Amino acid sequence: MSVLNVGIDLAVTGKHQADIRDEKGNRVRSGFSFYAVKEEFDALCEHALRNAPEGTKLRFICEPTAMAWFPLAIYALTNGHEIVRVKAQKAHALRKYYSKYKKGDKIDAKVLALMPVVDRDALDEIYLPGRLVYVLDRRCRQREKISKNITATKARLQSLYHWVMPGLSVCFSDPYSTRAIAFYGKYSNPFKVKKLGLSRLRTFLQKSCRQQMAPELPEKIYQAALAACELYKSSSEQIDFDEIQQEVNCELQLFEANVKVLTQIDNAIKKLYEQAHPSKNIETLPGISDILGPVYVGIIGNPRRFSSQSKVRGYSGMVPKQKESGENAKKGLNISKDGHSRYRRALYLSADSARQWDPQLAKIYFDQMVHKGNCHAKAVCAVVTHLTSRIHRILKEDRPYELRDTEGNPISKKEARAIVLKNFIVPEKVRVRTRNRKQRKKRRDAIAIKCEALI
Repeated sequence: MSVLNVGIDLAVTGKHQADIRDEKGNRVRSGFSFYAVKEEFDALCEHALRNAPEGTKLRFICEPTAMAWFPLAIYALTNGHEIVRVKAQKAHALRKYYSKYKKGDKIDAKVLALMPVVDRDALDEIYLPGRLVYVLDRRCRQREKISKNITATKARLQSLYHWVMPGLSVCFSDPYSTRAIAFYGKYSNPFKVKKLGLSRLRTFLQKSCRQQMAPELPEKIYQAALAACELYKSSSEQIDFDEIQQEVNCELQLFEANVKVLTQIDNAIKKLYEQAHPSKNIETLPGISDILGPVYVGIIGNPRRFSSQSKVRGYSGMVPKQKESGENAKKGLNISKDGHSRYRRALYLSADSARQWDPQLAKIYFDQMVHKGNCHAKAVCAVVTHLTSRIHRILKEDRPYELRDTEGNPISKKEARAIVLKNFIVPEKVRVRTRNRKQRKKRRDAIAIKCEALI
C-alpha cells in the first residue's frame, strides 16, 4: 500500500499550508492552503489523492502548534488516515538545513513532508485518549494554572508587605488565613492602624474570624505598624498608602476568585478521577496521593500504548542525554526534558517522597548520594526512572502496589519505614559535601564564562 506524506504548516487563525510528497520525497501535487473545516479537509484529501493508485493512504505530518492540530487529528482518525507530529526542534533543524536565511509557510510545510525521508524516527504518532481521560487531563492542567496564579498573588502580597509594613507577615501563623486576609483588605496603611489603636485592633481581629486568636497577635501587629510609621513618617511625597490599599484590594479579589475556582476544579477532578480510575490503585504507590494520582492517569491515559519500559521512561523526559564518540561515552549528562513538564514535576515530587518509604527506592537514592557522590536532585531523578516503571505497571495491571525489602520479600508499610530509617538515611556530612561540590562547579563555570568574554 502506497502512502503520501502531507506536510501541514498549521496556522492558529489563518489558512493552513500543505505540501504533498511521495515516500521518496518527490513532490506529486501542488501546494494547497485551507481552513480547519470539514469541507476544506475533504478538498485537501481529494486534491492529494487525485490520480493516485487505489488504496493510497495519507499521512498528515504537523507540529504541535497550540491546539490547531486537534481538528486535523480528529478528521484524520475518523476518516482512516494517519497523523503524526514532529517536535519543533527537529523541524527547526531541518528547516535551517533547507533554507538558512528564509522562512515561510510553504517552506515549513515542505520540511514536514520531507521528515519521513530524512528521519522516520522523528515522527510521533498522535495519541488521542478517551473523552473521560482527556477531560481529566485538561482539568489537571487547569488546576496547575490556577495554583500558579494563587502562588503568584501570594508572592506579590508578601513582597509588598515586606516594605509597606516590615515584619507583618511573620505576625500571623498563616499569613493567608481568613483573619490575615481581612486585615490586609482594610489596614494596609500603618498610620491607619496606629490611629485605630491597640484595643480596637484587637476587637477587629477577633470579629474577622471565628477561629481562636493568639493572644499576642494584636500586640505584634500594632508594634509592626508603629515601626512602619516611624520609618515612613516623612515619606508622604514618595508613598501613597491609600493607593497601595487599592492595589492590595485588587490582588485580594484575584486571590479569592482563584481560590473559589480552584475548589470547583478540585471537585470536578475528583468526580472524573473516580470514573477514570475507580480502584485508585495508583495511590497505593508511596509518594502518590489523591492530588498527583489524577495527573498520572490523565497524562498516561492508556498504559498499553507503551510497548516497553524504555519507552515509558523516555516519555517522562527524566532520562539522561547520550553523547558517544568512538569508544568514548560521556556520563552524568543532564536529563533530556523531552516530555510533559507537569509529568516531570509530579514524578520528582513523588520520587522525593517515595524514597523515604520504599526500601528499594531508598537504596537507589542512598547509592546515588553516598557511593556515586551525586547531589540530591540527581539522586531523586535516578529514583524517578524506577518509579515511572512502577506507575506504568500498576496502571496497566490495575492492582495495588506491594512494598518489598531489598531482597524482594513483601513487607508492611511500618516495616518498610523501619528499614529505610535503619539502612538508608544519608548522613548530613554527605549532603554538605555534594552541595559544596555543586557550588564549586557553579563557580568554575562562572569563571570560565568570564574568561571567554575577555577573550
